[in-house]
Amino acid sequence: MNTIKKLIVIGALIAVFALGALVDFLISLTYDIEFISIRRQGDPVYTDDGSLLEEDIGVADGETYVEFVVRVTQGGAPRKNHTLYIKTNRNVVGRVVTDEDGYARFDYRCYRAGTTAKAEPVTVTVRDENNSLFIFVPAERSYDLEMYKPSQSDGDGMTTDDIFYDI
Repeated sequence: MNTIKKLIVIGALIAVFALGALVDFLISLTYDIEFISIRRQGDPVYTDDGSLLEEDIGVADGETYVEFVVRVTQGGAPRKNHTLYIKTNRNVVGRVVTDEDGYARFDYRCYRAGTTAKAEPVTVTVRDENNSLFIFVPAERSYDLEMYKPSQSDGDGMTTDDIFYDI
């Protein structure tokens, strides 16, 4: 009899958590995170053939910044004071808070491509940390930032292999 009571309690707890997760999932579907603007900062960049590189493409030089502007809405209404967690497939960018119109701005510093590696795109993911009631099920949106690898580098060509060597 004790085993049956324990199983009933465990089943009830699982059902409560599952119901909370379902409610939070449904709430997350009512939120919309839009990438309003993606813009490279700094001087214009020209490709190897002399054409101007579009502003929504990052430069894999380790120095260039790309400014992102996102907007959080719920049913079309802006959501203010929502904390957004920003990460990429390479690192964590940080957290920002939306303003009264639901906008938030953050900068991403482009990585530096190795001497032999080609520039891989960066996936920027924004998660809203304030839209859950019970269990953390955030509204989320991702953007793939195309990257350009400049042919000439101003650096000295030093890599981590120059610092960390086999023992």
